[in-house]
Amino acid sequence: MCSNLSQLLTNVQYSLADKVVEEDCFDKLENVAGVDISFTVDNEAVAAAVILELKSREIIEKQTLKIELFFPYMPGFLGVRESDAMISVVNTLEHDFDVLMVNGHGIMHPHGFGLASHMGVLLDMPTMGVAKRLTGGRYIKEATQRDHAHNEVQLIQHDNRVVGAFFRGKYVSVGHKISLETALNIAMRTSIYKIPEPLRQAHILATETFKHKLNGN
Repeated sequence: MCSNLSQLLTNVQYSLADKVVEEDCFDKLENVAGVDISFTVDNEAVAAAVILELKSREIIEKQTLKIELFFPYMPGFLGVRESDAMISVVNTLEHDFDVLMVNGHGIMHPHGFGLASHMGVLLDMPTMGVAKRLTGGRYIKEATQRDHAHNEVQLIQHDNRVVGAFFRGKYVSVGHKISLETALNIAMRTSIYKIPEPLRQAHILATETFKHKLNGN
């Protein structure tokens, strides 16, 4: 059953990957949102979304949502597990934003359709993926983290196609309706620390909110 489900989901990912647009589909770039999830082994979770003004990196809005994750963890299928929770909290945001930054991969995924692409296609909005490690695929052999300067961008290819880049200890890729060049530019402009601020702030908010809820506050 698990094998059949895995193959079914893989086929869906390959099919939806064809819908991904790898070019900028927006007229302005002023506000960037970040979304992340904090959860326990029993699948209780808090999803958090934060909007930052790109120029000042100041927080415009932040929202959290307590939710339960119903789909089990399966390597390569994070989009199936987490996208519903992320979409739910993003839909609570009242301010407009131009690009959504997701804690996960976009097209830099074994099936070309990671969490960031999943979010982008379902929401029909520009998304970019930022991740700490690779999911898999043959390109992982090309993605060494050595022998290049701290601020140097290392492009990562798969089957002679650029699928993302390694930059300052993180992997950046197109989710949907954005170019890799613009995604990298946003990552650079928002990276005060190792993790870009929209994601760092969303992670802090999700983690702290989750701790308070666990303590009954």
